[in-house]
Amino acid sequence: MISRETTVILSQDYELFFHRSGSIEKCLFEPCDALLSSARSYGYRITFYVDAGMLFRMQACSRRHPRLSIAFDRIRKHLAEIVEAGHDIGLHIHPHWEDTRFVDGEWGFENTRYQLRDFSDDEVADIVARYAKVLSEACGVAPASYRAGGFCIESFDRIGPLLRDAGIEVDSSVVPGAYLEDRDKGFDFRQVAARDWWFFEKSPQVSHEGGTFLEIPVTPQTLPFSYYWRRLAGKVGHNVAPQIFGDGAAKRIGRTEVLRRLAGLSRVAEMSVDDPKAVELERLAGQLPARRLCHIMGHPKNLSQKSLICLEKMLQSRGVERFENVATAAKLIRAGQLN
Repeated sequence: MISRETTVILSQDYELFFHRSGSIEKCLFEPCDALLSSARSYGYRITFYVDAGMLFRMQACSRRHPRLSIAFDRIRKHLAEIVEAGHDIGLHIHPHWEDTRFVDGEWGFENTRYQLRDFSDDEVADIVARYAKVLSEACGVAPASYRAGGFCIESFDRIGPLLRDAGIEVDSSVVPGAYLEDRDKGFDFRQVAARDWWFFEKSPQVSHEGGTFLEIPVTPQTLPFSYYWRRLAGKVGHNVAPQIFGDGAAKRIGRTEVLRRLAGLSRVAEMSVDDPKAVELERLAGQLPARRLCHIMGHPKNLSQKSLICLEKMLQSRGVERFENVATAAKLIRAGQLN
C-alpha cells in the first residue's frame, strides 16, 4: 500500500492529441497550470516528458506559418516557468511528427509512422539527436530521462547508445504486466515483474545487475472488470463525458483491443491521474503491495478538475510526505539512498 514511507513520483506526458491535436492552451497550458498549483499546495515534484517532435515540427514549419512561431515561443516560455518552479524535464519521442504536416491551420497525422521501429537506423539516430537538441535548447536544461511515445520502447538496443550519447541513462517507459494489442501502437510487458526499479542493458524488460540504464517503471494497476463496460455504457447512453481540459481527440484503438478489454483481458494499466482512471487512485493506494516507490503518470490534456481532486484526496488520506521526480529518484537509487 501507499503510506508515509512511500516515495511518490508524478510524471506527465506534455503533448497534443494524436488524431485531432487540440490547442496548446487547452491541452498544455491550462491543465499544467492547474497541476502546478496543486503541486505547490501539496509539495510534490513532477517530471514532464515533453514531446520533442512536436517542438521540432513547430520550429521547422514556423517560417511558412508564423502562428507556429508564436506557439513555439509560448511553449518555450511555459517550459522555462516549469523548470524555474523546480520541476524536471524528460525526453519524450513520438516519431509520427516526422511525417506530420500543417495544412489549413491544422496538424495532419494521416499516413504517419508511429514507432521508431518503422524508421531506419540512420533515421532513428538523426531523430534522437535532433529531438534531444531542440528540447535542451527550448528548456535551457538537458533532459535526464526518457519515455517512449505510447510506451513503445522496443527495440531499445537501437536507441540505447543514442540516449547515452545524449546524456540519458534513465528510462520510464515500462508498465509491468500491461499489454496493448494494436498494429500501430502496441506493446507487450506481460513478462515484466512489478518492481520499484531495476537496472538493464539491452532491453528494459530484462533486468541486468550492473547495467548502464536504470528503469523507473510506471506503477501498474489492475482495473476492475467493469471499468471498460462502464465507459462503454457511458458512451452508448450519452452520459456526460469526462470534463477533461484537452480539446482534441485521440486516435481510436483497433477492434481487437476493444474486444480484449471488454472480455477483461487488458485490465493491467498504468496508475494514472488522467480522467477517468484517477477515480481508482484511492482504492489502489490501499490495495497495492507495500512498496518503496509509487510512480503515477498522466497527460495534461487528459486531466480534469475531478482527477486533480482524486489525486489530492489520495495523497491526504495516505499521509504521503515523500516526493521525488524521476531525475532525483534516479540519483538516490544509484547512491543507494532511496529506502
